[in-house]
Amino acid sequence: MVRRTGEENRRNVLDVATRLFYQQGIRAVGMDAVVKECGVGNATVYRQFPTKDALATAYVEGRAEAWFERMLQAAGGQPGPREKILAVFEVLATDCAGETYRGCPMLNTNTEFPDGRHPAHMAAVGHKQQVRDWFRSLAADAGADSPDQLAEELLIVLNGAYATAAVLDGGTYGRRALALARRLVDEACPLP
Repeated sequence: MVRRTGEENRRNVLDVATRLFYQQGIRAVGMDAVVKECGVGNATVYRQFPTKDALATAYVEGRAEAWFERMLQAAGGQPGPREKILAVFEVLATDCAGETYRGCPMLNTNTEFPDGRHPAHMAAVGHKQQVRDWFRSLAADAGADSPDQLAEELLIVLNGAYATAAVLDGGTYGRRALALARRLVDEACPLP
């Protein structure tokens, strides 16, 4: 049997928890299910994540980092800030149409952990604030009359699409979110 390093064990536990938490919800998945799916002993899991709250918070932080990584990559290939904003909504439209789409991990976490002091809740809120701030920066770069307003409106469209697509036809609501984002950007940012 090959022994894993502490980092390999951590990654394995987090990968399993990420899949289970996203599919079933954080509160619905017990640590025993994570241990069983990981194929390791309790001590290995608890050495990496002493509590379920620690694991839930690591899950949210990991999803937030992965989201930004994907969106920055999509936006990075675009020629200007207007196109960068729309690239985010193109990825959103594709994600929402996916068969395994189950909503935004941050919004789901916020619903499961409404206590504003819970570390997973705080990580989810922090991510949404970062998204808003990034949108504000892109809106300013695009010459928006009111970058704050455009950023907030884009965040409403983003979160609305994520929430609605999880309940209704994801493909339809993803496409409509892209169209709304395009309209907002066109109205707020004069063409050069």
